[in-house]
Amino acid sequence: MKPTQQSEIIRRLHCAAGHLNAVIEMAEAGQPCEQVLHQLGAVNAAIRAAGSKLIICQAQSIRNIILDSSSPKQRLVELQHLQSLYTIFLHYPNHQIEVSHDKKHF
Repeated sequence: MKPTQQSEIIRRLHCAAGHLNAVIEMAEAGQPCEQVLHQLGAVNAAIRAAGSKLIICQAQSIRNIILDSSSPKQRLVELQHLQSLYTIFLHYPNHQIEVSHDKKHF
């Protein structure tokens, strides 16, 4: 991975950490659920942006390996690796949020 790509991913992760810290502070202060959930959405978006950038960087690297490789077996291994990374990416963070209708505040 190129240093500029790495710094962009790290920047996005710091952004997610900042949003997460805000969520913690809001929850500790008893802020309304709607506001906390909105901020959680920002955390999720920042994490997905970092993951997307990571997948793109890895896909570019794998593409170069595939184009430069004369081995069909190596190409297959790299394609399977990319598929594995994409599958991992698709499954996070898609967890359902359990919503309680009884309380509007934490």
